[in-house]
Amino acid sequence: MRAVPPYSLFFTVFYALLIALVGGLIFLITGRSGALLLLLLALVLYLFAALRRPLRRRRAARAALPGEWREFLLARSAYFRGLDESGRSRFERDVRLFLAETRIAGTGGRPVSWRTRLLIAAAAAAMLHGRPDWEPPLHDGVTVYPGHAFDRNYQAGKGNIAGQAPPRGPLLIAEESLEQGFADARDGYNVGIHELAHFFDLEARKAGMRLKGSPGKRSPWPELIGREYGRHDFSASALPDYAAQNEAEFFAVASEMFFENPGRLQGAHPGLFALLVEFYGQDSRRVLDGKRT
Repeated sequence: MRAVPPYSLFFTVFYALLIALVGGLIFLITGRSGALLLLLLALVLYLFAALRRPLRRRRAARAALPGEWREFLLARSAYFRGLDESGRSRFERDVRLFLAETRIAGTGGRPVSWRTRLLIAAAAAAMLHGRPDWEPPLHDGVTVYPGHAFDRNYQAGKGNIAGQAPPRGPLLIAEESLEQGFADARDGYNVGIHELAHFFDLEARKAGMRLKGSPGKRSPWPELIGREYGRHDFSASALPDYAAQNEAEFFAVASEMFFENPGRLQGAHPGLFALLVEFYGQDSRRVLDGKRT
Protein backbone atom coordinates (compact mmCIF):
# COMPACT_ATOMS: atom_id res chain seq x y z
CA MET A 1 0.00 0.00 0.00
CA ARG A 2 1.17 3.51 -0.76
CA ALA A 3 0.93 6.21 1.92
CA VAL A 4 -0.53 8.46 -0.77
CA PRO A 5 -1.62 6.53 -3.89
CA PRO A 6 -0.37 8.24 -7.08
CA TYR A 7 -3.86 8.38 -8.58
CA SER A 8 -5.12 10.23 -5.49
CA LEU A 9 -2.42 12.88 -5.80
CA PHE A 10 -3.05 13.19 -9.55
CA PHE A 11 -6.77 13.87 -9.17
CA THR A 12 -6.20 16.29 -6.29
CA VAL A 13 -3.86 18.39 -8.42
CA PHE A 14 -6.06 18.02 -11.52
CA TYR A 15 -9.23 19.31 -9.84
CA ALA A 16 -7.37 22.10 -8.04
CA LEU A 17 -6.03 23.31 -11.38
CA LEU A 18 -9.48 22.95 -12.95
CA ILE A 19 -11.05 25.10 -10.23
CA ALA A 20 -8.32 27.72 -10.71
CA LEU A 21 -8.80 27.69 -14.49
CA VAL A 22 -12.58 28.06 -14.31
CA GLY A 23 -12.28 30.78 -11.69
CA GLY A 24 -9.70 32.62 -13.78
CA LEU A 25 -11.95 32.48 -16.85
CA ILE A 26 -14.89 33.82 -14.86
CA PHE A 27 -12.75 36.71 -13.62
CA LEU A 28 -11.55 37.50 -17.15
CA ILE A 29 -15.10 37.46 -18.48
CA THR A 30 -16.77 39.42 -15.67
CA GLY A 31 -13.85 41.54 -14.47
CA ARG A 32 -15.26 41.37 -10.96
CA SER A 33 -12.86 41.08 -8.05
CA GLY A 34 -15.50 39.10 -6.17
CA ALA A 35 -14.82 36.23 -8.59
CA LEU A 36 -11.27 35.98 -7.24
CA LEU A 37 -12.58 35.77 -3.68
CA LEU A 38 -15.00 33.02 -4.69
CA LEU A 39 -12.17 31.20 -6.47
CA LEU A 40 -9.99 31.38 -3.37
CA LEU A 41 -12.82 30.15 -1.17
CA ALA A 42 -13.60 27.27 -3.56
CA LEU A 43 -9.94 26.24 -3.63
CA VAL A 44 -9.64 26.31 0.15
CA LEU A 45 -12.81 24.25 0.62
CA TYR A 46 -11.78 21.76 -2.05
CA LEU A 47 -8.27 21.30 -0.71
CA PHE A 48 -9.58 20.95 2.84
CA ALA A 49 -11.86 18.10 1.72
CA ALA A 50 -9.44 16.50 -0.78
CA LEU A 51 -6.38 16.47 1.47
CA ARG A 52 -8.00 15.03 4.59
CA ARG A 53 -7.59 11.43 3.46
CA PRO A 54 -4.00 11.73 2.14
CA LEU A 55 -2.93 13.50 5.32
CA ARG A 56 -4.63 10.86 7.46
CA ARG A 57 -2.85 8.13 5.52
CA ARG A 58 0.51 9.89 5.80
CA ARG A 59 0.10 10.24 9.57
CA ALA A 60 -0.81 6.55 9.82
CA ALA A 61 2.18 5.54 7.70
CA ARG A 62 4.58 7.50 9.89
CA ALA A 63 3.12 6.52 13.26
CA ALA A 64 4.89 3.95 15.40
CA LEU A 65 3.21 0.59 15.88
CA PRO A 66 2.67 0.00 19.62
CA GLY A 67 5.17 -2.45 21.04
CA GLU A 68 2.39 -4.69 22.33
CA TRP A 69 0.97 -4.88 18.81
CA ARG A 70 4.33 -5.85 17.34
CA GLU A 71 4.79 -8.61 19.91
CA PHE A 72 1.28 -9.85 19.15
CA LEU A 73 2.05 -9.99 15.41
CA LEU A 74 5.29 -11.85 16.08
CA ALA A 75 3.42 -14.38 18.18
CA ARG A 76 0.42 -14.87 15.88
CA SER A 77 1.53 -14.18 12.31
CA ALA A 78 4.02 -16.63 10.82
CA TYR A 79 4.19 -14.42 7.74
CA PHE A 80 5.28 -11.40 9.78
CA ARG A 81 7.88 -13.49 11.65
CA GLY A 82 9.34 -14.69 8.35
CA LEU A 83 10.06 -11.21 7.02
CA ASP A 84 13.38 -9.43 7.39
CA GLU A 85 13.46 -6.09 9.21
CA SER A 86 12.77 -4.10 6.05
CA GLY A 87 9.83 -6.34 5.21
CA ARG A 88 8.48 -6.11 8.74
CA SER A 89 8.67 -2.33 8.61
CA ARG A 90 6.60 -2.27 5.41
CA PHE A 91 4.18 -4.86 6.81
CA GLU A 92 3.66 -2.72 9.92
CA ARG A 93 3.06 0.35 7.76
CA ASP A 94 0.45 -1.55 5.73
CA VAL A 95 -1.24 -2.65 8.96
CA ARG A 96 -1.42 0.96 10.14
CA LEU A 97 -2.77 2.15 6.78
CA PHE A 98 -5.35 -0.65 6.72
CA LEU A 99 -6.61 0.18 10.19
CA ALA A 100 -6.72 3.91 9.42
CA GLU A 101 -8.74 3.34 6.23
CA THR A 102 -10.97 0.34 6.95
CA ARG A 103 -14.09 0.41 9.07
CA ILE A 104 -14.17 -2.63 11.37
CA ALA A 105 -17.34 -2.94 13.45
CA GLY A 106 -18.91 -5.55 15.66
CA THR A 107 -22.52 -6.66 15.28
CA GLY A 108 -25.04 -4.66 17.27
CA GLY A 109 -22.48 -2.02 18.13
CA ARG A 110 -20.31 -4.55 19.96
CA PRO A 111 -16.73 -3.27 20.35
CA VAL A 112 -14.01 -5.06 18.42
CA SER A 113 -10.75 -5.67 20.30
CA TRP A 114 -7.45 -4.39 18.95
CA ARG A 115 -6.28 -8.01 18.70
CA THR A 116 -9.11 -8.92 16.32
CA ARG A 117 -8.58 -5.75 14.31
CA LEU A 118 -4.88 -6.55 14.10
CA LEU A 119 -5.48 -10.10 12.84
CA ILE A 120 -7.74 -8.81 10.06
CA ALA A 121 -5.12 -6.24 9.11
CA ALA A 122 -2.36 -8.88 9.22
CA ALA A 123 -4.21 -11.06 6.70
CA ALA A 124 -4.59 -8.09 4.36
CA ALA A 125 -0.96 -6.96 4.81
CA ALA A 126 0.37 -10.42 3.89
CA MET A 127 -1.76 -10.56 0.74
CA LEU A 128 -0.76 -7.03 -0.30
CA HIS A 129 2.95 -7.44 0.41
CA GLY A 130 3.83 -8.32 -3.16
CA ARG A 131 1.48 -5.74 -4.66
CA PRO A 132 2.36 -2.37 -3.09
CA ASP A 133 0.15 -0.51 -5.57
CA TRP A 134 -2.99 -2.46 -4.61
CA GLU A 135 -5.50 -1.28 -2.04
CA PRO A 136 -7.71 -3.51 0.15
CA PRO A 137 -10.98 -3.90 -1.83
CA LEU A 138 -13.11 -3.46 1.32
CA HIS A 139 -15.14 -0.39 0.40
CA ASP A 140 -17.82 -1.31 2.97
CA GLY A 141 -15.45 -2.42 5.69
CA VAL A 142 -15.60 -5.49 7.91
CA THR A 143 -18.32 -6.74 10.25
CA VAL A 144 -17.17 -9.05 13.05
CA TYR A 145 -19.52 -11.66 14.52
CA PRO A 146 -18.93 -13.15 17.99
CA GLY A 147 -18.26 -16.87 18.31
CA HIS A 148 -17.16 -19.44 15.74
CA ALA A 149 -19.90 -19.00 13.16
CA PHE A 150 -23.21 -17.51 12.10
CA ASP A 151 -26.09 -18.89 10.06
CA ARG A 152 -27.73 -17.85 6.78
CA ASN A 153 -29.97 -15.47 8.71
CA TYR A 154 -26.86 -13.85 10.16
CA GLN A 155 -27.53 -15.04 13.68
CA ALA A 156 -24.32 -15.33 15.68
CA GLY A 157 -23.56 -18.61 17.40
CA LYS A 158 -25.71 -20.60 14.97
CA GLY A 159 -24.98 -22.35 11.69
CA ASN A 160 -21.54 -23.07 10.28
CA ILE A 161 -20.56 -19.96 8.31
CA ALA A 162 -17.17 -18.72 9.47
CA GLY A 163 -17.02 -15.86 6.98
CA GLN A 164 -18.68 -14.40 3.93
CA ALA A 165 -17.74 -11.99 1.15
CA PRO A 166 -20.92 -10.46 -0.30
CA PRO A 167 -20.39 -8.69 -3.66
CA ARG A 168 -22.11 -5.66 -2.14
CA GLY A 169 -21.52 -5.11 1.54
CA PRO A 170 -18.86 -5.59 4.17
CA LEU A 171 -16.70 -8.62 4.67
CA LEU A 172 -18.35 -10.77 7.37
CA ILE A 173 -16.17 -12.79 9.71
CA ALA A 174 -16.65 -14.85 12.88
CA GLU A 175 -14.19 -13.72 15.52
CA GLU A 176 -13.22 -17.08 16.99
CA SER A 177 -12.76 -18.65 13.55
CA LEU A 178 -10.46 -15.76 12.65
CA GLU A 179 -8.39 -16.43 15.77
CA GLN A 180 -8.32 -20.15 15.00
CA GLY A 181 -6.98 -19.41 11.53
CA PHE A 182 -3.88 -17.78 13.03
CA ALA A 183 -3.44 -20.37 15.80
CA ASP A 184 -1.96 -23.02 13.48
CA ALA A 185 0.34 -21.44 10.91
CA ARG A 186 0.54 -24.56 8.73
CA ASP A 187 -2.95 -26.04 8.60
CA GLY A 188 -3.93 -24.15 5.44
CA TYR A 189 -6.98 -22.67 7.15
CA ASN A 190 -7.39 -18.93 7.58
CA VAL A 191 -10.84 -17.44 7.16
CA GLY A 192 -9.43 -13.92 6.97
CA ILE A 193 -7.32 -14.80 3.94
CA HIS A 194 -10.13 -16.86 2.43
CA GLU A 195 -12.71 -14.06 2.48
CA LEU A 196 -10.23 -11.39 1.42
CA ALA A 197 -9.29 -13.60 -1.53
CA HIS A 198 -12.91 -13.45 -2.72
CA PHE A 199 -12.76 -9.65 -2.76
CA PHE A 200 -9.42 -9.62 -4.59
CA ASP A 201 -10.84 -12.09 -7.11
CA LEU A 202 -13.87 -9.86 -7.74
CA GLU A 203 -11.66 -6.78 -8.12
CA ALA A 204 -9.40 -8.59 -10.60
CA ARG A 205 -12.40 -9.61 -12.69
CA LYS A 206 -13.91 -6.11 -12.67
CA ALA A 207 -10.59 -4.51 -13.57
CA GLY A 208 -10.00 -6.88 -16.48
CA MET A 209 -6.76 -8.16 -14.96
CA ARG A 210 -4.53 -10.09 -17.36
CA LEU A 211 -1.62 -12.34 -16.37
CA LYS A 212 1.01 -14.20 -18.33
CA GLY A 213 -0.19 -17.65 -17.34
CA SER A 214 2.14 -19.08 -19.97
CA PRO A 215 5.32 -17.62 -21.55
CA GLY A 216 4.69 -15.01 -24.19
CA LYS A 217 0.94 -14.78 -23.67
CA ARG A 218 -1.23 -12.67 -21.40
CA SER A 219 -4.73 -13.93 -20.68
CA PRO A 220 -7.72 -12.62 -18.68
CA TRP A 221 -7.70 -13.63 -15.02
CA PRO A 222 -11.10 -15.45 -15.19
CA GLU A 223 -9.82 -17.57 -18.09
CA LEU A 224 -6.65 -18.54 -16.22
CA ILE A 225 -8.25 -19.49 -12.91
CA GLY A 226 -11.11 -21.21 -14.76
CA ARG A 227 -8.65 -23.31 -16.74
CA GLU A 228 -6.75 -24.26 -13.59
CA TYR A 229 -10.00 -25.20 -11.84
CA GLY A 230 -11.19 -27.25 -14.80
CA ARG A 231 -8.08 -29.41 -14.99
CA HIS A 232 -7.53 -29.82 -11.26
CA ASP A 233 -7.75 -33.41 -10.01
CA PHE A 234 -9.77 -33.00 -6.83
CA SER A 235 -9.61 -36.72 -6.05
CA ALA A 236 -5.86 -36.36 -5.50
CA SER A 237 -5.79 -32.74 -4.38
CA ALA A 238 -3.81 -31.31 -1.51
CA LEU A 239 -6.61 -28.76 -1.14
CA PRO A 240 -9.58 -29.35 1.18
CA ASP A 241 -12.77 -30.71 -0.44
CA TYR A 242 -14.46 -27.30 -0.25
CA ALA A 243 -12.20 -26.12 -3.08
CA ALA A 244 -14.27 -28.19 -5.53
CA GLN A 245 -17.38 -26.03 -5.02
CA ASN A 246 -16.64 -23.55 -7.80
CA GLU A 247 -13.85 -21.39 -9.26
CA ALA A 248 -14.22 -18.69 -6.58
CA GLU A 249 -13.92 -21.16 -3.69
CA PHE A 250 -11.09 -22.95 -5.47
CA PHE A 251 -9.11 -19.71 -5.60
CA ALA A 252 -9.94 -18.72 -2.01
CA VAL A 253 -9.00 -22.13 -0.58
CA ALA A 254 -5.80 -22.21 -2.65
CA SER A 255 -4.97 -18.71 -1.36
CA GLU A 256 -5.25 -19.97 2.23
CA MET A 257 -2.67 -22.66 1.53
CA PHE A 258 -0.51 -20.24 -0.46
CA PHE A 259 -0.15 -18.03 2.62
CA GLU A 260 0.05 -20.84 5.17
CA ASN A 261 1.72 -23.88 3.60
CA PRO A 262 3.15 -22.78 0.25
CA GLY A 263 5.75 -25.56 0.07
CA ARG A 264 3.04 -28.20 0.12
CA LEU A 265 0.97 -26.34 -2.46
CA GLN A 266 3.93 -25.92 -4.81
CA GLY A 267 4.93 -29.56 -4.46
CA ALA A 268 1.45 -30.90 -5.12
CA HIS A 269 0.19 -28.37 -7.66
CA PRO A 270 3.07 -26.41 -9.25
CA GLY A 271 0.90 -24.86 -12.00
CA LEU A 272 -1.63 -23.50 -9.52
CA PHE A 273 1.15 -22.27 -7.27
CA ALA A 274 2.85 -20.42 -10.15
CA LEU A 275 -0.46 -18.74 -11.03
CA LEU A 276 -0.87 -17.50 -7.44
CA VAL A 277 2.73 -16.26 -7.39
CA GLU A 278 1.90 -14.09 -10.39
CA PHE A 279 -1.47 -12.99 -9.02
CA TYR A 280 -0.11 -11.92 -5.61
CA GLY A 281 3.24 -10.71 -6.95
CA GLN A 282 5.25 -12.79 -4.49
CA ASP A 283 6.60 -16.25 -3.78
CA SER A 284 5.31 -16.84 -0.26
CA ARG A 285 7.83 -19.67 0.25
CA ARG A 286 10.53 -17.02 0.57
CA VAL A 287 8.82 -15.70 3.67
CA LEU A 288 7.33 -18.83 5.21
CA ASP A 289 9.83 -21.49 4.15
CA GLY A 290 13.01 -19.44 3.77
CA LYS A 291 13.26 -20.27 0.05
CA ARG A 292 15.46 -17.76 -1.80
CA THR A 293 15.06 -19.13 -5.33
